[in-house]
Amino acid sequence: MSKLDTLAAAASALLKQAELSPAEAAQRFDAAVDADRWRKLVPFATVEEPAAAGESARVGPDDVARATRRLAKDRYFCLEEAFESEQIDRMRRIVEAVRADGWPAVFSFVFDDFWSIARSPRLLALLEASLGEDCLQNSVIWTHWVPGAKGATGWPPHVDLSGMGDKFLSVWISLSEAAIDNGCMFLIPPGDMPREVVEAIDAKADLSYASYSNLLHNVVALPVPAGSLIGWRGDVLHWGGTNAGGDVPRVSFALEFRSRDEAFTKFERPMIDPRAALPPLRLRLYAIAKALRHYPKFEPIVSRFQPLTERLWAETAPPS
Repeated sequence: MSKLDTLAAAASALLKQAELSPAEAAQRFDAAVDADRWRKLVPFATVEEPAAAGESARVGPDDVARATRRLAKDRYFCLEEAFESEQIDRMRRIVEAVRADGWPAVFSFVFDDFWSIARSPRLLALLEASLGEDCLQNSVIWTHWVPGAKGATGWPPHVDLSGMGDKFLSVWISLSEAAIDNGCMFLIPPGDMPREVVEAIDAKADLSYASYSNLLHNVVALPVPAGSLIGWRGDVLHWGGTNAGGDVPRVSFALEFRSRDEAFTKFERPMIDPRAALPPLRLRLYAIAKALRHYPKFEPIVSRFQPLTERLWAETAPPS
């Protein structure tokens, strides 16, 4: 066994030892399904209340046109300070309260703000311009918290869903400043990646000097202030940077959207209509459990919640 394999095995064993006990998992489950407990935990936020009328996005027609042009050309766009600061500040404080109570940050999706933001008429106009009318949100979600400590990293390079062409869009929204020194987003437009590089990345194979030199020259850094909106197609290679010494945690969350006329993968279901009522707590918890089952590959620390995750997954799953 190599030294790397030995370290990985040791880390896995430590995480297993840290796993929630049956009693802890049962206690957490009872708390997770209790909407009133969440309301008391974060009294300045709402759970399962009707979406308030109004507009939280600062995205105007010129922004939509600029974003869709960039999306067509480079398969990503970036709009700085796209949302009202009051909502963004509230959402960041929700994440802080959730983490302070011992939950993974993705449990912020219990709260209405993390679903109602996709119902902003101006954001919806941008989504429809990018994906067509009647586009849908899938139930793939995550909340990112990159500690404000040197060496902390976001997720490694990956693509979200290749082969979907212009029928898929990931949306990433910053709840704090995402700067070079605290791990902003990076990406490489697909047009700047030769086919042999794409194949090597998919196969986790080595790259030649010429290939990785080309990749490094085409990396796009996307430092943004809080409340900014970045979107990319499913075939865009992207990752969260490494903290280079910044003391501010990088907080953000991600959503995914699809054209209605496209077949959906099993992992994406159930689909959600962003024009309809906010999803009930049961569906929110299912989406959270799905994320916690799928993303320990990027954030191994959440695997300690596996006993809770599996029970939530089993007891909130939509009917087949």
